[in-house]
Amino acid sequence: MKLIFKIYLIFLFFIGISAYSSEVRFIQITDIGLNKNNAYKLQETIKEINSYKDIDFVLFGGNNLQKASIENLNYFTHLLRKVNKKTYVLLGNTDVLSSSGINKEYYMKRIRRALWWRHSDKPNYTFKSKGYLFVVMDGSKQYFQSSNGYYSKSELMWLENVLKKNKKKDIIILQHFPLLETKSKWIQTAKTEEYKEILDKYKNVKVIVSGHYGEDIELLQDGIYHIVTQKYSDSAAYKIIEIDLKNDYIGTFLVNE
Repeated sequence: MKLIFKIYLIFLFFIGISAYSSEVRFIQITDIGLNKNNAYKLQETIKEINSYKDIDFVLFGGNNLQKASIENLNYFTHLLRKVNKKTYVLLGNTDVLSSSGINKEYYMKRIRRALWWRHSDKPNYTFKSKGYLFVVMDGSKQYFQSSNGYYSKSELMWLENVLKKNKKKDIIILQHFPLLETKSKWIQTAKTEEYKEILDKYKNVKVIVSGHYGEDIELLQDGIYHIVTQKYSDSAAYKIIEIDLKNDYIGTFLVNE
């Protein structure tokens, strides 16, 4: 695959110089829709990702599977083992379905096993990188599939507890389903008001990274910078994201076929 870098957006609040690196740099690849017919394409992309020397981690941003099936999950976990960098996985609306034998517990245990037990076995979890706290939010449904994400009250209680305990940390939220509005009610994340009320109380949430809408959107809203990345399944595109909040810098680079 030929590398073509496109600078999609560089968002610069102020110019600053730091004596040490406070920049976290990661790859987000979302909405892969993996099945046996396109697994070869993801394998080639992973080879490309592995060639980077300065990436802190790789994020698989949900809708990793074309549909929830043991076969597709087997392909996915097999390819995850080939990534030579820290790796984190989110759930999307096509990844789990209890009637197919894949509930959230089973899915996350398979992910954790594929990544040599270095990954959480919970769909909501946190991790740290370069001094930032990353908070992973789920929003998926396992008893029926719907294109609308929904952040349950229990998830939001968990989020508020995390934010309350980490008021002095800069926080970046990673999730499949955006909080931004879209024209399509078919994919619009449902009932985001309570989520936004929590964010209004904790001003240390600086960035939210998501996918699902199938297009690139980058928007500063209510003091939070939202990054929404297009589907990998459309053009094998993924995004390199650079965040250096100490120097007031957020940069994204879209990599296409």
